[in-house]
Amino acid sequence: MSVAVADTCFLVHWLRFRGRERLFDAFESVAVPVMVLDEMGARGRVMLAPWLASRRAFLIPRINECEVEALRLVEFSRSQRLPTLDPPEAYCLAVARRRGYTVLTDNKAPKHLVHALSEYSGVRVLDSLDVLALIYGSGLAEAVKAYEEDTGLVFSRSRLRAYGVEL
Repeated sequence: MSVAVADTCFLVHWLRFRGRERLFDAFESVAVPVMVLDEMGARGRVMLAPWLASRRAFLIPRINECEVEALRLVEFSRSQRLPTLDPPEAYCLAVARRRGYTVLTDNKAPKHLVHALSEYSGVRVLDSLDVLALIYGSGLAEAVKAYEEDTGLVFSRSRLRAYGVEL
């Protein structure tokens, strides 16, 4: 099993999901950058606390070279008119590239960036639908229904069709 690094949007959604513990069927642990923790707010930090206490999640402090790399990624995405890449997402990408982690995000910008920059082509970026498919396999349709109910996040029907799900 591998380690993932998660951004704020992914964690906020996933921690609301009744099947949130299943994330650890796919990943040994989840890294949470301190800047992501800061963005999550009090409720999000309370929901994340059990994972931190059990050591299934761990914090990544601010690391200067990752911050510099994240700034470069944000500037690149803006100069290339890619979807907006926020600093915490960029930080997750920088950490993932250096450590070999998978990036977990519900934003589309990181997926675009790994296709636009050759040095990031080896970084695996998954969103909630990708993770649900990885975990649930043939039970994906039921998992998607539960996830959408719990989180309020609605997956595009075209993405669902790509996974063979018709709701």
